[in-house]
Amino acid sequence: MYKTSAELLVMMSRLERSQALNARLDVEGLKRALSRATGFHCSGLTLKAEGGFHRIYFAHCDGGRDFVARVAFDMVVYRGMKKMESEVATIAWLAKNTDIPVPTIIYYDPTTENEAHAPFMIMEKVRDMTLDKRWQTMSLDDKRVAIKSLAKIVVSLAQTQFDRIGSLYPHDSGGPVIGPMLPPCVPWFFTPDISLDAGPWRSEREYLLSCIARERACTLSHQSELQDKWRNEDLTAIGWDSILAGYLSAYDKLAQVVSSLPALDEPLPDSFGPFVLSHPDLNDRNIMISADDPSQLTLLDWDFASITPLWNLTSTPEFLFYESAGPSAGELPELRALFSAECETHFPDHILWRSQCNKGALMFLLERSCQAISLKVSPETMGGMLDRVLLKTRA
Repeated sequence: MYKTSAELLVMMSRLERSQALNARLDVEGLKRALSRATGFHCSGLTLKAEGGFHRIYFAHCDGGRDFVARVAFDMVVYRGMKKMESEVATIAWLAKNTDIPVPTIIYYDPTTENEAHAPFMIMEKVRDMTLDKRWQTMSLDDKRVAIKSLAKIVVSLAQTQFDRIGSLYPHDSGGPVIGPMLPPCVPWFFTPDISLDAGPWRSEREYLLSCIARERACTLSHQSELQDKWRNEDLTAIGWDSILAGYLSAYDKLAQVVSSLPALDEPLPDSFGPFVLSHPDLNDRNIMISADDPSQLTLLDWDFASITPLWNLTSTPEFLFYESAGPSAGELPELRALFSAECETHFPDHILWRSQCNKGALMFLLERSCQAISLKVSPETMGGMLDRVLLKTRA
């Protein structure tokens, strides 16, 4: 589903979490753990990147072997939902049940009770480059090849089949189980004072109504943080009471729309879904591309992956809309059209894919409305989204 990078109201800032990791991370302990897990002595670590949730090191080992160590800022557990364990279960399921290229995980420890004093994961190093690093130097023909391959990966995901909306977790039986979605909306899962329904859900309507109930509860429980947000955006002239009343009225209207929306009653054919596995962030920084063959792609960062309705996979990757793409910006309309056409061509039921694309345009508006507070959407904008949803359903 839609994942937000909005500022987390109740978390430490990224800088604070990075500093906290610096204070506790035992680099020598991480090297020892890596040496033991891989069987190759680790002689050094090079910091390569730092994101919102983890830090990436390249590990240099004897014999010219290189590995990747991904160290998490926090031991991320949302009400029993364990981020790293879910990612491992998701990658294992994909490796076993699909032909989608995914990283090879050698070892992981999701706790802080280890030599590194931090949650970490060790993976085989993919000797390629992320797509964002290569994009500007690629020929248009190579970009076409890469986009066609990416479309085939999306179609492979679109043919996975699950019976509930949620996320995958390890199970003692060996196979994964579907558990709570990790996370349906990031900020509120760090709050201990609200009982939140995180699924799994057996229908889109259940999921959306749960989102509305969650946002309403969090709006009422976190008024001080939200008032700070409005002050920061210099909208205090409106008055908090009016803003709050606007949100609550919009939530009521939204619940009425979701409860009666015909599009949520349209089942898929038995050979599809009803729900599919979705990558959480299909951007060019999470796509590795071979230096020799642009058709060879590997998808990274499966943390926060979730099982969603099919329409969630029909959107075009965000990086194909980047206006800052430099000289290649003029190529983007063609590549967007190519991606859409390839998805429709390779999906077994062209008519179904087309209908899910149309539904996706509608549901994207509806889902964003259901996450208004978390996405920092004003009540007026939220109301406008709902009006557009109603217009589309009447068209």
